[in-house]
Amino acid sequence: MTSADGDSMKILFTLHDEITPDAGGMGVTAGLAKVYRESGHEVESLSFGQLPQRLPFRAKALLFPEFAAWYLSRTDAEVVDAANGDAWVFGHLRRRLRGAQRPLLVSRSHGIVHTADLARREEAARGGLELSWKYPLYWGGWRLKEVADSFRLADLCLFLNDHEHAFAVERLGVAAERAHVVDNGIPDDLLGLPLELGTEEDPVRIAHIGSYLPLKGVRYAAAALNEILERWPDVTVSFLGPGCRPERVLADFPRAVHRRIAVVPKYRREELRDLLAGHSAVVTATLKEGFPLGLLEAMACGLTVVTAATPGPLQYVRDGDNGLVVPRADAPAMAAALERLIADPPLLRRLRESAHATAQRYSWKRIAPETLRLYEEAMASRASVPPR
Repeated sequence: MTSADGDSMKILFTLHDEITPDAGGMGVTAGLAKVYRESGHEVESLSFGQLPQRLPFRAKALLFPEFAAWYLSRTDAEVVDAANGDAWVFGHLRRRLRGAQRPLLVSRSHGIVHTADLARREEAARGGLELSWKYPLYWGGWRLKEVADSFRLADLCLFLNDHEHAFAVERLGVAAERAHVVDNGIPDDLLGLPLELGTEEDPVRIAHIGSYLPLKGVRYAAAALNEILERWPDVTVSFLGPGCRPERVLADFPRAVHRRIAVVPKYRREELRDLLAGHSAVVTATLKEGFPLGLLEAMACGLTVVTAATPGPLQYVRDGDNGLVVPRADAPAMAAALERLIADPPLLRRLRESAHATAQRYSWKRIAPETLRLYEEAMASRASVPPR
């Protein structure tokens, strides 16, 4: 996997967080960088790790675009693949650069903040969360402009699902010819795992993977799981990676079912396979996602999915084929879908088999060359048009 002329490329990733293979956008950046390096490309990463560690997280978030602009103006990278919002300052400064000093600027969504803002405001209107008076000042205001600028100023924009793509083109003014939808991948050690289905008599174990936050729809998931735990005394539930103390999760469930609930606040990615052993389904009521890797990794481990009809999961979950899809913010519908799986072991088995097969298509070794091809096409297109 090299560039079109056979030469390696120098690629610089930016990410407004620490780069680690264990989660979300951090895992995506690490996954792509690993495959590119193995293929002979020179890869560098710019993240919060290069900022003074004494700075609090919010200070790093505010300062990172300016720091990135200073750093990127001095790089000799051919491609700058920046997480959305990281390179809006550099995007303005880059207009002064010419020739070899002007790298291809890619703006990559790890979940577009504008659709997250809409979901957050909708949930606040339903009473599911309370927005601070300060929220519209930055995260619900200026930050939206930063991210919009980062997309409009980029040579190439990469989005995680069809809804994000349409929103960016129709609402943010991103040029359609520069906007593309790309998949994310899962690590090789989760691909090709044997499918262990157990027997129809085995009790059903349900997993919930990811943060225990309002935007993840946890109040709807908890309500649905409460109903299931009450009706089915053999069912157990595991919360993996909620990012909070177990007491916070257990507070949403009656004490009588606490012994049937396991909470693992944090885990390393390589532990996920063992943590999911014996589970049959993974559930999410998320209100906003770009491309949730936790669900896909669970599918690779042989679990089927029950998900809210949110654009991110719908990129690979098909209702009645490899999972079940219910309306967003609808706890009774989610409980009914879970009960359907529990009461129909042949259906559960079929969906698990299809989910496992679906996950096999999401290898970084397939996805990385496709992303590199988009770099090359954008470079070729830019070369034929004088800089603005």
